[in-house]
Amino acid sequence: MILTSKQIKKGFWCSRRISAFPPKKITSIEDYKPCSKLNLVITQLGLKSHQQKKLVQLWCEKLPQLNNLKYLWFNSRVNQIMFDSACRIPNLEGLYIKWSGIKDLSALQDSKHLTHLHIGSSSQIESIEVLGDLRNLIALDIEQLSKISDFGVLAKLTQLEGLGIDGSIWTPQAIDTLEPVGQLENLRYFTATNTKIKTKSFAPLLKLKNLVRFDCSWNYPAEEFEKLKPLPSLKYGNIQTSWKEIKSKTKKA
Repeated sequence: MILTSKQIKKGFWCSRRISAFPPKKITSIEDYKPCSKLNLVITQLGLKSHQQKKLVQLWCEKLPQLNNLKYLWFNSRVNQIMFDSACRIPNLEGLYIKWSGIKDLSALQDSKHLTHLHIGSSSQIESIEVLGDLRNLIALDIEQLSKISDFGVLAKLTQLEGLGIDGSIWTPQAIDTLEPVGQLENLRYFTATNTKIKTKSFAPLLKLKNLVRFDCSWNYPAEEFEKLKPLPSLKYGNIQTSWKEIKSKTKKA
């Protein structure tokens, strides 16, 4: 097992103040000092168009040169150029994208050392086929990929210990079936919050004997949640209490 107990319960990208994870946000390239962790905010700054373009250009030229950088956070909107540049960081192990206008993920082919990837709301992404080639990934979290509902390619990532296929606050994520997820027998956590699974079946997850946490929206039949309760390792998430029980407690209160 590579993920720690805390990472299984709260996700790999959960803030850890003691280890400065993530570090303080920076914008100006003059503020950069050689480091293994970098937290950037370089868009949505209210700059004039030419200033914004210049700032992004400077960082996109800089990022592929940062040999010591292992973890990168983009905490403002990411465009295609920023994403492609980040994927060329030589020793990048973790990439966090808060949200984006990315359409093409093919630059991930250059991220040979990537073990942790978070792609926040990215409704314009057109294909996720490249994800199937990321055989070093340990944790993958993707959110609101509005043009994607077939996640079959993820079945190739048998080394995954953590997986999130989630919708955003306002937009549910469509998922054809959980069959590909059921083939990831090393999964320790799986999240499917604000989702619409077309088959409405959790049955494929019964193969996940190592699953410790399962978080899902409640818009599925109660019997589907009941199916998962016998899983031997399942401890955390909303599987422990049925929606019927929650409503009952709310009425009593």
